[in-house]
Amino acid sequence: MIRFIQALLILSFSAGIRGADQTKPVLSVSQQSNYDVVRKYVSDHYTDVFRNASGELEFPYLVPAGPYEQCWDWDSVFTGVALLDFGSAPYLAGSMMNFFQQTNLSTGDVTICVDPTDPHPSCSSRNDSDAVAAHAKPLLIQGALIAAQAMDDFDQFRPFDDAMEATLSYWNTTRRDPTTGLYSWHDSMESGADNLATWSCPSSRSDCWVEAGDGDSIASSDVMTQLAREHLAYATFCETWAAASARGTKDTDLEAKAIGHRSAAAEVVATMNKWLYNNDLGRYMAFNVTSQTAVLNNVYLMGIPLWGGFATAEQASRIVQSLFDSAVGMWSRYGIRSTSSKDPLYSNADIIYPYSNWRGPIWVNANAMLAYGLAAYGYQEQALEICHRVTAVLANDIVTTGTWHEAYVSSPPPLNLNQNASNGLSFSAPQSSENGTALAADGFLSWNTLGYRLTSDIAMSVNPFDFGLGPALQAALSRPV
Repeated sequence: MIRFIQALLILSFSAGIRGADQTKPVLSVSQQSNYDVVRKYVSDHYTDVFRNASGELEFPYLVPAGPYEQCWDWDSVFTGVALLDFGSAPYLAGSMMNFFQQTNLSTGDVTICVDPTDPHPSCSSRNDSDAVAAHAKPLLIQGALIAAQAMDDFDQFRPFDDAMEATLSYWNTTRRDPTTGLYSWHDSMESGADNLATWSCPSSRSDCWVEAGDGDSIASSDVMTQLAREHLAYATFCETWAAASARGTKDTDLEAKAIGHRSAAAEVVATMNKWLYNNDLGRYMAFNVTSQTAVLNNVYLMGIPLWGGFATAEQASRIVQSLFDSAVGMWSRYGIRSTSSKDPLYSNADIIYPYSNWRGPIWVNANAMLAYGLAAYGYQEQALEICHRVTAVLANDIVTTGTWHEAYVSSPPPLNLNQNASNGLSFSAPQSSENGTALAADGFLSWNTLGYRLTSDIAMSVNPFDFGLGPALQAALSRPV
C-alpha cells in the first residue's frame, strides 16, 4: 500500500507528454479514484482466473475469464505477472507446465492454447480449414522463469527441459527465413493481434487466405522480441540448474547450453535491428519474408523491442517521438492504439469473430508492454501518462458496465454536424463504437488485471518482466547500429 501511495504521488506530478495531445479522457469517475476502483475490482475478482488441474491439464492453470475457458499462452504470462501479489505464481507455473506437457518433443509443436476438454485444440483456425493450428508464442519459458523466480523453485521445471529445447528448436526449423534470418508468424491469429493491419489477410478464418502465399509470411518485432527473451530465459534456467548441480560442481554441459542460447538471443536481436528497424522512419516495422518487402503500416509493434530492452538509446528516442507524434496516429485520449488512426484499415468495430479487433482499439497488454519498455529507457513521464489513461479506461468500464472487456475504443466522439437542428449546428449523439467505451468479451479479466500494479510499478521503477540481458548483449546494444 505504501508503494502504491508513493506511486500516486509521483503520478500527480506527471505533466503529460510534451508536444503531444494533452486532452484527458472524459470519464465518469475522478482520475484520482480510478486506481482504487481498478485495484478493488482485481481484489474482488482475481480468483475468477484460477483453475485447478482438470481433464487434459495436469497442473493448475490460468484462464482469461469472460468467454474464454482455455489456458492461453500470453494471457497466462500477463495474468500470472499481474496477480503475483495474489498468489498466482503456482498457477502461472502450472500453465507453462501444461504447455510443456503437451509439446511434441520431436517437432516442438504446441498449440496457442491448451484445453482441459480437448487434447488437440485448434484455438484459431476454422474447424474445416487445412491450415495449421496456431503455434504457441515464444513466451512459455520466460513465463516459467518468472514463476520460478517468484516461487524460488527452479527445479520444478527440470522435467520439462527437453520440452523447452524443443519449443526453441521449432522456430529455427520451421520459421526462420534463410535470406534474412528473420522469424515469422504463421498468421496474425498466432501472434495474438488477431487482425493487425500488417496482414492483408489475417488467417484461415478469412476466405482470402491462401496457405502457400500467406502462411509464415510476416516477420515483426513481437516474434523477434519474444524469441530473444525466450533464449535468455532458457539460458538463465541452464545457469541456475548448473550452479545447483547435484554433483556438487557446476554442470559444464548446462553452462555450454546457456552460453549458446545467450548467443542465439544476441543474433535474434541483431537480425531484428538490421531488418525491422527503419532508420528513415525511426521505428520498427514488419517485413514480408515471402515477397521480401517491407510492411510499413504503423502499429503498436513499433515500440515492442523496448519491452525486451533490445533497442539502442538512439532508437528508443526516435520510437518515443513516433508513438506520441499526432502525425503518426498512435497516441489517443485512451492510450496507444493498436493500429494508427491514419491507416486505411483503421477501425474501432465491435467484433470478436472471426477476429478480435486489433486495427485501432486500445489493448491493455500492448499498452503495458510499451509502458514498461518506455520506463526502462528513462521515459517514465510518458510511461506514466499511458498508465494514467489506460487505468482511467478500465475504471470507467467498471463504473459504467460493472465488468471488463477485452479492448477499448481509441477515438473520441465524432463531430457530426447536423444542419437541420433548430440552432443550425449540433453534435450527434456519441456512438458506442466511437466514444472510448468497451468492445467485446464482457467479463474478460486476463491482462487487464495488470491495471492493479502497472502504475505503481512504473512510478517505482519496477519491471516484473525483466530478467536481464547479460553483459554481451548489453554491450552490443550500447554500440551504434
